[in-house]
Amino acid sequence: MHVNRTTFDDPIDRAAAGAFTAPQVEGATELGALTVTLIRCCEIDDALRAEWRHLGQAASNPNPYFASWFLEPAMRHLDPSEEVRLVLLRRAESGLLVGLAPFVFQKGYAKLPLRHVCVWTHRHCFNGAPLVREGFSVAVFSALFDWVDSRPEGSVFLRFAMMPFDGETHRAMDEACRLRDRAFRVQEYHERAILTDDNLFDAVMANAMSGKKRKELRRQERRFGELGEAKLSAISLQSKDGDRTINQFLALENAGWKNSNPDGFPLAQSVSESRFFREAMSAGAAEGAVGCLANTIDGEPKAMLFTLRLGTHLAAFKTTYDESLAAYSPGVRVLIEATRQMLDSDVEVFDSCARQGHPVVDGLWPERLPIVQLNIPARRVADKTLLGTAATLEILKNKALRRLNREEA
Repeated sequence: MHVNRTTFDDPIDRAAAGAFTAPQVEGATELGALTVTLIRCCEIDDALRAEWRHLGQAASNPNPYFASWFLEPAMRHLDPSEEVRLVLLRRAESGLLVGLAPFVFQKGYAKLPLRHVCVWTHRHCFNGAPLVREGFSVAVFSALFDWVDSRPEGSVFLRFAMMPFDGETHRAMDEACRLRDRAFRVQEYHERAILTDDNLFDAVMANAMSGKKRKELRRQERRFGELGEAKLSAISLQSKDGDRTINQFLALENAGWKNSNPDGFPLAQSVSESRFFREAMSAGAAEGAVGCLANTIDGEPKAMLFTLRLGTHLAAFKTTYDESLAAYSPGVRVLIEATRQMLDSDVEVFDSCARQGHPVVDGLWPERLPIVQLNIPARRVADKTLLGTAATLEILKNKALRRLNREEA
């Protein structure tokens, strides 16, 4: 299991406060120390984007999926009912932006009329961690608990979805719950591959290139090169060919298994999703935050990988390959090259964004990151009881569905 390399000595993460002194951070956990405001996508302006960018650069756990260049296009194109609200948390006395995340209000849970507010994660978002300024994790979680206690739109609990839950985040959540006299419930849990230690790169390459694997990959690479002029390289989306590269990815992804699988959801499947992808990748490229690696034959991509970056965090966002060439493993070489390039940058965390059990990623990367859904009730005892009942029903339903799927298989 992956654990951040930050020290464990301080459970409130005061040591990470940077330019902010310990008393300032301590005071930020008091009731009313932070303000919570909600805005719609149409209310985002250039001044907020500048603050947002600065917050991302100062975040304790940077999340590129909640950077403005990614989240704004998602809200515009993937939220047709305009239900998502951008929640901003600021220091009450200074107005400093210390936390930000998209939330959506929902009317039911586990087939019970339990209104709640949930971090918004669409199906092309693989990280639901709020952007939080270093040193303010406990303060932000505490302020969100206070906000839910005010019952916004009748909400009786708060849900964090797709939440990376390493040691630092776990400690901050524990401390915020202690300060606000409540407990969180881990409703869902899985792990995914992640790379944080450059020293592990040798182990990664050993996994990929040892013994028979090395011989097989070399054989595949040689045969792949016999198909034409083979080239593995980075493609700049800021060049004149940027739009062409995006179109090539959409076409390649749509031609594969995702288009025929009901759970595949290729980006080209809908106009709104393809528009979101084009806009987000172009905006991210302009920020220097989106990268693209391609394995090509005679200039035509046969495997492609898009990565997202915020601060020192890199995420493998979207990958695809020509399935008729699967025997040559063109996608594996792209992933290995992306991992190799991590050494030549100041990236500290490379998140695979792959579900547990991925046949390629799990075999390459040895570290694991816990991903959870957390439910936190409002203060009333009745809220805790209702949430506990609903959570139990949800667990029983999921168990029954898994059992049914196994029987059908």
